[in-house]
Amino acid sequence: MNSAQHPVHATEHLPVIRPMVLSDLPVALSLSEAERWPHRASDWKTLLAMGEGRVAAVEGAVVGVGMRWLWGERGATVGLVIVNPAFRERGIGRSLLEALCAGLDRRAVLLHAAGIIHGFYGSMGFERIGEIHQYEGKALQAPLMPLPEDTRLRPGGRNDMQLLVEMDERAGGVVREKLIQAWLRHSIGTVVLDHPDGPQGFAILRRFGRGATIGPVIAPCPMAAKAMIAHLAGLVTGRTLRLDVHAHGELEEWLPGLGLSRVADAAVLFRGTPYSPVRPFLSFALADKAIG
Repeated sequence: MNSAQHPVHATEHLPVIRPMVLSDLPVALSLSEAERWPHRASDWKTLLAMGEGRVAAVEGAVVGVGMRWLWGERGATVGLVIVNPAFRERGIGRSLLEALCAGLDRRAVLLHAAGIIHGFYGSMGFERIGEIHQYEGKALQAPLMPLPEDTRLRPGGRNDMQLLVEMDERAGGVVREKLIQAWLRHSIGTVVLDHPDGPQGFAILRRFGRGATIGPVIAPCPMAAKAMIAHLAGLVTGRTLRLDVHAHGELEEWLPGLGLSRVADAAVLFRGTPYSPVRPFLSFALADKAIG
């Protein structure tokens, strides 16, 4: 039996931090469900396959989890840090974060934090550099959106993987080949923004949680981002759709027309030197709220 099947009662024992293994995923799922996160068991499995996790255990029972993803030689993301409510305010969250950040001193590290921004983030070198907004709702039939001059949308797929990885790297500064590969595997639809001078963006719609999510969305301008989002949203009309977007007035003013409402926010925390995107590749929506 594991702690997902039996309640765990708070004790004064110090937690043991150890690597996450597949058999920990039912507990991770239970913790995320208690937070009303939409992750399915398959979502956790996909995220662990792309990265690695740590768990905090007290007397053998898992009371906290967290994950990290390494991108090439210079980037990393830390996320999905959850502590059982009965064990909070004991430093377990900080212990998990320290374990997840161990060995990352030479990497730029991204973290999205919801709710109270605890002081230990700053003490570990993280600075707040922005905000992301989560939009969700039943997707409405999207209108046909105009495209920038000389561009067109075409279907994308696994044959475009290297191209998508390169555009994603130019927008975010890190190589996320495992992520793009996984997202294409779970894709409902992918579009590429073509231009005579070469591709200028892409977007992926995939199965996630209670429905579907669109991201990443890489585009040269809001007009192109809207066109790709509208096209993909039309594939899941009537289903629950989610986007996690960088705070951006023009795009956010438009999203309610797709049936999406702003339901949550998170701070963008960064340790190291933030990357400046190489135009025309700008990020409008995240691949995933935890990953970035």
